[in-house]
Amino acid sequence: MLRSIAELAAYGTFAVLLTAASLAPQRGNAASSAPAIPSSAAQLAPAVTTSRGALLFATKGCVGCHTHAYFPSAHMQVGPDLTALADRAGNRVAGLDARAYIRQSLREPGAYRVAGYSAVMPDLRLTDAEIESLTAFLLSSAR
Repeated sequence: MLRSIAELAAYGTFAVLLTAASLAPQRGNAASSAPAIPSSAAQLAPAVTTSRGALLFATKGCVGCHTHAYFPSAHMQVGPDLTALADRAGNRVAGLDARAYIRQSLREPGAYRVAGYSAVMPDLRLTDAEIESLTAFLLSSAR
């Protein structure tokens, strides 16, 4: 019961923050901030997956608890800052590289705890495709 109340509070908080945080990161003028078109179809899939991951980070409520440099307007931090997660995720659990650690954390949110944070990450019931997109975003250099 207590966990359900905490999840509802987190979702309510993210709904308020979502409007401000997901508007769009400020990146220069409109002409220069348009994404580059990949030169081949092989490059398109990762770019689309990473962009979808950024959108999911905002719409699934990650910005309600985590900060990330891609979303400079998000300031609430109940969970760890996920900027440059790729640099440290591979060292968190023996036997797991960064990609495996992030995937596992998204599939089973309570599997790992970061020291200094007491909040419990809710199970967002992510699909495999959503997990892949979020993982691509969190491993990308999009900061």
